[in-house]
Amino acid sequence: MLDARKKAILYVAVQEYILTAEPVSSQKLVEKYQLGVSSATVRNELATLEVLGYLHQPHTSAGRIPTDMGYRYYVDGITDKPGLTHQEENSIVKLFSSINMEMEELMKETTHILSNVTSYIAVALAPSFKKSMLKHIDLVSLSPRHVLVVLITDKGQVLKRTVSMEPYPGEIGEIERFLNEKLQGLDSTGISALKDDTLTLPDPGASRTASTLINAILDIIESDERERVFLSGTASIYGQPEFEELSKVHSLLNAIEQGYRLMQWLEDSVMTRKVLVRIGSENTDDDMRGCSIITSSYQLDSETQGTLGIIGPTRMNYSRAISVVELISDKLSKALVELRS
Repeated sequence: MLDARKKAILYVAVQEYILTAEPVSSQKLVEKYQLGVSSATVRNELATLEVLGYLHQPHTSAGRIPTDMGYRYYVDGITDKPGLTHQEENSIVKLFSSINMEMEELMKETTHILSNVTSYIAVALAPSFKKSMLKHIDLVSLSPRHVLVVLITDKGQVLKRTVSMEPYPGEIGEIERFLNEKLQGLDSTGISALKDDTLTLPDPGASRTASTLINAILDIIESDERERVFLSGTASIYGQPEFEELSKVHSLLNAIEQGYRLMQWLEDSVMTRKVLVRIGSENTDDDMRGCSIITSSYQLDSETQGTLGIIGPTRMNYSRAISVVELISDKLSKALVELRS
């Protein structure tokens, strides 16, 4: 347990390092912050904080920098997160109001906004199509062997795929009506169960075509599940001093570009409704141990739909970053309501 003076000195030491990216000296802290004690006292307290594991001295003659433990103590002590300026918040609201309201576009623009506002890498996990109910199916004949399948869910998600199949000489609208009657209100589990049932239409060819399309719909849903991760702002890491070493950049990009790893990190955060901050060594993925990840889930009808967040160096402006993630998560939740209506 740290006493009040150690807490105050640790707090300003972390804050100063976040601002400057340079090791912090006792003299700098005394000159810049109203600590009410001498430079020698601050120096002794910094040395104690290093022994306790909150700070690290990269070189004997250098100042000190926060450890992951120091950042964690700092983040856990944040009580008054500075909000965005009125102008910044209005800018975000305006950006959301201009988004073309389809799910894919909404997720792309959300990560783009989040990255632009924070200058960090932004990631988002879109709602799972598997957990949605099918609201409507549109079939558009493109050629004798190709049909455009459009799936719309109760949450406003839209999936479009071109499906190849054996030529069907009849009216495609008949099959569209049949599939809507059979599949409306079902999730992927219900659709999968239905495909094993006997589908009877007056025309045997229509029944075969309907079965083919049901299998295609399940394939579409499964392929969409692998495309739920949205990413923006990877170039932002090149402006961070922590990533001047190319090996660190390659490790981070390697982890990010493997979508299944990103999906795992984000899915781990889905169950919590509050902002989750993972700092450096708290990340289980070795390639992410030099980073901090801040995530928050978003909801529709009080039910969690997915997660969004940012990836940046451990030397992150946590107060502002947490505020931004919270705000954009809230805006995305509201956008989902509009998308469904």
